[in-house]
Amino acid sequence: MVSKWIFVSLSAVLFAGCGLFGKANKPMPIVPPYPPLVDALDEEYLHSPTGDLAAHYPKGWLHVDIQTIPMVNVEEVYTDPERRWALVLAEIPSTAEFRRSVARDGMMALPDQSFATKSAKAPGKLTITRPTEIYTENGKLFASYDYAEAGTDSLHRIENREVLFTTGSKFYELGMIELEPPQNPGEQIQNFRLLESVTASLEGVAALRADTTL
Repeated sequence: MVSKWIFVSLSAVLFAGCGLFGKANKPMPIVPPYPPLVDALDEEYLHSPTGDLAAHYPKGWLHVDIQTIPMVNVEEVYTDPERRWALVLAEIPSTAEFRRSVARDGMMALPDQSFATKSAKAPGKLTITRPTEIYTENGKLFASYDYAEAGTDSLHRIENREVLFTTGSKFYELGMIELEPPQNPGEQIQNFRLLESVTASLEGVAALRADTTL
């Protein structure tokens, strides 16, 4: 069982911070921003509580029981054995205003809403370090961005990544959240690649159709 300090650290990072969509935004990269790692995932699956999503989680990572200390909209959490990183599946609330944004802005509405929610919890304290990119993985549509605490140098700052998608009826973000400053250069990139491995294994994500616009 993961100790309570994990929940405190994770909460501070997470909250301190026709066609499927409407208009097109910008061209899609052919490949994801970070290439997946090979042979990095467990054979077992993580599942959303409603069962509409499933994915393989990283090898050796531990499931966090969040039932006793629930976090708003967070559905599943896994951490590495050292408790330095967290893989977090969260639902983006499907309000009427958000659905209007999706109809108007397409996939760009998902990262916009995600970062706006984090920023509202920590005004002026977060900055986007890699802007939104829209891409496909195994014929499925994703958006992503990286963010960090503003005002910290690139060598020591805690940096996080969010991948966003829909099942067609619900909207989700899958985040790789850093709980402690990096110990080695390039550590974040390896974990962002690990996140992409999990993303590639996702089942239940809406597929890109021929008539879909971004």
